[in-house]
Amino acid sequence: MSAIPTPRSEPSRLGTSARASPTGCSLPRSPGPSPRRKATMRLKNEALIWPVLLAALLGGCESEPTAQQQQRSEQERAATLQTPQSIAIEHGELHETLARAAGEGGEVGAAAGELERALAPHFKREEEIATPPLGLLLPLAQGDATPEMRSVLLMTDALERELPQMLREHDAIRMAVTKFRAAAERKGQQDYVRFADNLAAHARQEEEILYPAAILVGRHVAGTAPQR
Repeated sequence: MSAIPTPRSEPSRLGTSARASPTGCSLPRSPGPSPRRKATMRLKNEALIWPVLLAALLGGCESEPTAQQQQRSEQERAATLQTPQSIAIEHGELHETLARAAGEGGEVGAAAGELERALAPHFKREEEIATPPLGLLLPLAQGDATPEMRSVLLMTDALERELPQMLREHDAIRMAVTKFRAAAERKGQQDYVRFADNLAAHARQEEEILYPAAILVGRHVAGTAPQR
């Protein structure tokens, strides 16, 4: 009896795209995601990752803005507690004119030297306690008083205590101005006469406007600026 030939197995028509099922049948392999779907999935993943990274970055740098804010606050406080530039320039010009007049010698030079000796220590004290508070006028006009502004109170409290003495110094300065003006007029030096008149007006401006304004700055800050 001839042997029954064993049937030859034929290669699957599905080739590599077929896989065996548990029942032994050949099943097609599921296709992978299309390029467009891959791109969409990648964008979704990035959309999920970036908020996490950003939160971690901000959390790690949280202390840095605080330090920067403190430094900026100190810089702003130093900038505002300075004599306003317009007043500083005026004081500088007064000293320069007096120095030039003193260098001329004679009656005018002697009177200029006497006026400078009365004026120099007065201006120095003014620039320590009276004129720096005026640097807060603009910030206060633009917003509320801040805790950093309370450092001005040492100046304004001193100004209130020393105001009678500063006004007495003005009386001495007026006498020196009158003497200098008279000497300049006798010599026909009208530029120095006008300078003397301007200096007298400057003293009145301090008494009527600048000193009261500086004191009011201190009282406003004391009453409204939060405690640190």
